Amino acid sequence: MRELVINKDDYLNFLADRLRLKGTCQREIENVSFPFLFASGSELLRTYILGESEFTSTLPDRYRLPDRGFIWFLFSQSVREIQVLPDKMIIRYELQDEYRKPFRQFYL
Repeated sequence: MRELVINKDDYLNFLADRLRLKGTCQREIENVSFPFLFASGSELLRTYILGESEFTSTLPDRYRLPDRGFIWFLFSQSVREIQVLPDKMIIRYELQDEYRKPFRQFYL
């Protein structure tokens, strides 16, 4: 079982760098809470979580695709416990030998 701890300050620094925020814009993001970001399915939070975890580097070659949505789907299968607090998030996950692939969508 692996544990990933994400601190709010580290995530805010990531956001400021990623979005190139300065001045009042940078101060505005300090009011955003982890519970809200988690519940809303923030794409930037998911990107940060995947970047901070060792999950992507442990995937077999057949699962490595550039699509973050697909990798997030695989990561969600390994998550065992999540604690979301106002100032930090703790994710406990366990790597799998095999992962279920998502259903295929057929278009007419």
